[in-house]
Parts: sequence; structure tokens; C-alpha cells
Amino acid sequence: MGDHAQVASTGEVSVSVILPTYNRAALLQRSIDGVLGQSFDDLELIVVDDGSTDNTATVMNGYGDPRLRYLRLDRNRGLSAARNAGLACARGRYLAFQDSDDEWHPGKLESSLRALGAHPDAAVVYGDMIRQLADGRRLYLRSPDIERGRLINPRTRFWQTYMLAMQPTLIRREAAGDISFDEALNYFEDLDFHLRLAMNHTYVHLREPLVTYHETGGLTADPTLEFRARRYLLRKYRASLRREAPGMIVRESVNITLRRSLMPIVRQHLEPM
Repeated sequence: MGDHAQVASTGEVSVSVILPTYNRAALLQRSIDGVLGQSFDDLELIVVDDGSTDNTATVMNGYGDPRLRYLRLDRNRGLSAARNAGLACARGRYLAFQDSDDEWHPGKLESSLRALGAHPDAAVVYGDMIRQLADGRRLYLRSPDIERGRLINPRTRFWQTYMLAMQPTLIRREAAGDISFDEALNYFEDLDFHLRLAMNHTYVHLREPLVTYHETGGLTADPTLEFRARRYLLRKYRASLRREAPGMIVRESVNITLRRSLMPIVRQHLEPM
């Protein structure tokens, strides 16, 4: 791994923001500017280049902000590995995550830090998102309510952290501890991360949009990756599922076999604006 850091590697900051990217140079500036333009500015932004072959390095070299660090991996290793590389060198007391096709709202960190201050027992605060479609329409993406110590949402009868992205969250570093992203997953890696964190920690839901996700084209989800990820998660949490929701093992096994769509659950979280 090459580390082209633009700040010193010592010294504490309040918030470490981790932004993995791979061949998204055309989108990167909006994503970076949304972080560096926050009303709360005691932060470091760690951009992890997951082996891009486009002009990502040129875009990064155009920034002179001392809060920005650029880490280039020696090869494409996947989203989970890129996020873990960022976690390994993060110095902040709080952790936040950004993606190259998302745009933080200017008060995202300020609102999140205020909420954590008001809830000292909470490890994570998170908000909702706006989904900006390629045709100009906007949808309100409501994040799920997360209950400590559960795997399954009793209403949807699916993983309770499904539909909770990393981008609208802010996490206390001490709570995250040694939790990292499972590099065996290239799909649902955020779902899995939150499942493990929520087993022992409290989440607070800010019912306001903190991030806009910009859809740049058609759906790119790979059904094969989804299929493998669902099967992997079922095996990973089998023992816990047998205790909490034994029926889900059978139901999810059928869903995997039939490759049934998750859109009915998705629609429960989407509202037109």
C-alpha cells in the first residue's frame, strides 16, 4: 500500500472521514468538497484509492487542504478492504464514512455530534438520505430504526440493518473497537458491519436527511454478488438466528434459492419528494 498523505500521521482530530474510491475521478470532487465544506471542520478526510486506473491521482493532487490524506492501494482489493485501510490509519475520536457518488449536507457532522453529545450512552448516530435519480427526481430514503441486541427487524422479518448505509452515520471510535469490514463480502458489507456493532451498542436515529446519493446511471447491483452475500450472512449468523428468528433460516434459504427481490423492503423506506 502506498500512502501519499497530505497531512502528518500524528496528532488527534475529532472526526476521521474515510472515503474509498475506484475509478470515480469524475465524481470525486463533489464528494470531497461536501466533506471539506462542513460547518464543523476539525476533521481529516482519508481518501483510499483502491487501485484506480483513471485520473484519480490527478484530482487528488489538485487539493491543497491540509486535512486531506490520500492513500493509494497497490491493487484493487474491494470496498471492504479499502475501508479497512482507512480505519487502520484513522486518528479521530469519531468515525464517519463517505462514498464517491454521495454528497454530504453542510451540517451533517455538526448535527451528528450534537446528537451524540445529547445521548452519551449511544455509540452511533445516523440520519436519512436523499436519493437523486438520474432523471432529476428525488426520493427520501428513510433509514431503519435500529434496536440494540437484535439481528432481525420484526416488521420486515429481515436483517434489521438492511437499508442503513455507512454515509449518514457517525460512530464513536471507542465503541467500534476492533470491528472492521468483512473482506469476504463485496455486497451487504455495511449491513454486516452494523449488525455486529448494534449487538452491543445503542444507535440514535436523526430523522433528517444528512446525505444525498447521486444516481449516475442504471442499477448496477450484481444479482450474483447479492446471492452469495445472502448465503454467506446466513451461514455467518446461523447460530444467533436459530435463537432469535429460527423461521428466517428456512425463509431466507428459500429466498436465496429463488433469488427473490428485496424491493418490497426497499419500497418501505422510499418516499417521493
